Amino acid sequence: MNARELIAGARRNLLLVILLAVLGTGTGLGIGLLQPKEYRTTTTLFVSIAQGGQSSIDQRYQGTLFTQERVRSYAALVTTPVVTRSVVRTLGLSLKPEELAQRLEVDVPVDTVLLNITARYGDAEAVARIANAVTARLVAVVADLETPDPDQGSAIRVKVVRDAAVPERPSSPRVVLNIVLGFALGLVGGVGAGALREALDTRIHSEADLARLSDQPLLAMVPKDPDTQVAPLVGDRFSSRAEAYRKLRTTLRFVGVDQPAKVFLVTSPLPGDGKSTTAVNLAAALAAEGAQVALVEVDLRRPRLADMLGLVGEAGLTSVLTGRAELADVAQSTAGAHRITVLTSGPLPPNPSELLGTQRMRDLLRRLAQGFDYVILDAPPLLPVTDAAVLAPEADGTILVTRAKKTRRDDLREALTVLEGARGRVVGLVFNCGTVTRSDRYGPYTRDTAKPQLGDTFQDREPPAVVRRPRRGDSPLSGDRAVPPGRG
Repeated sequence: MNARELIAGARRNLLLVILLAVLGTGTGLGIGLLQPKEYRTTTTLFVSIAQGGQSSIDQRYQGTLFTQERVRSYAALVTTPVVTRSVVRTLGLSLKPEELAQRLEVDVPVDTVLLNITARYGDAEAVARIANAVTARLVAVVADLETPDPDQGSAIRVKVVRDAAVPERPSSPRVVLNIVLGFALGLVGGVGAGALREALDTRIHSEADLARLSDQPLLAMVPKDPDTQVAPLVGDRFSSRAEAYRKLRTTLRFVGVDQPAKVFLVTSPLPGDGKSTTAVNLAAALAAEGAQVALVEVDLRRPRLADMLGLVGEAGLTSVLTGRAELADVAQSTAGAHRITVLTSGPLPPNPSELLGTQRMRDLLRRLAQGFDYVILDAPPLLPVTDAAVLAPEADGTILVTRAKKTRRDDLREALTVLEGARGRVVGLVFNCGTVTRSDRYGPYTRDTAKPQLGDTFQDREPPAVVRRPRRGDSPLSGDRAVPPGRG
């Protein structure tokens, strides 16, 4: 994971990052407030050779090395019971010698004969007395150890060069430092947790994820709209969703420049990705431009078009394929200024994939392509069933619909592999329910600047009603060549 992906993961998990940062800050504040006060003070000793017979430089140098070796030994004596037991008894402390030893710190600066003793305690005056008492006791112990013969003087002299002073303020807790450290640790933990969650989450979140997963072009990004489940059809031509479907319509013009593509299969890896909504709104966008569009429901397992458009679903595609009805008898038209010829699924068959792979289905698609500018096929999802893969070679292009935060990377790869194995031509991807809307990116150019009029769009807030079933005399599908409505 590179820095850009790390930042993107942190942005997508911003709430988690903020939560852990706040939690870390609160923890640091809590530790600072609950931690008891503690004071620190330091005393310094200077160790030297007591004898004065060192006249030459070499003797002085040897004496310095000897003293430095001794200082390290004296430092180890500070926390021994021989020192701490006497201090506890002398000061009357409510501590054991081992507990006092844990409150003492000894430091020997490099290449010096200095010895620093630091004491920690909860009372300012008491900590100064402890440090001075420990120092005095250490001097006495050193003198006793370095003078095995009482008749001779000690070869080492230990002198206090700095007495322990009463500290003015506690050394801990440092509330501000605890808060800063807590915030920093929480922030780092939040970013790390976001990155881990991003690595474990295989769902597709953004257009950048699609670009990394597939070389297929992104035809359109349809922004997320909470009203889509209630009203899946675009009812406002100035909305960002309507603009996304217009962009999809525009990109389809450049598919097959030498031989214009007319039949498009709309499918998705799994159910719930929005392929039926995409198919209907794409057909509406094409019809709004003046094109004659046929919308065919080839999802013979879980059809939705009849309910979405308010059409009759008892007769449709299966009726034509089984020879029980003519195409002109079951084709229906939507209301509005820009009508769409819709062929619903009809009665559900027990063998959908076999029925869609028949020669009658291929002949029907060829006939529709001759009579209409565009034929949009609303197909089942690719991975659960094979129906869409059967029809993919018969279409001029396949549009694969993915959904943000639902479609997984492996599902997209597998769907593309299925289409490649079926020799279907994938023209591009549609990213449904994206989080960044065009109105956010481009300001007033795609915002509602005027109130749409009835008839301007495919859907005017309410599902379109069925006008009537076309009669054989005036059907756009009568004769050898289908004639679209309004062309005579």
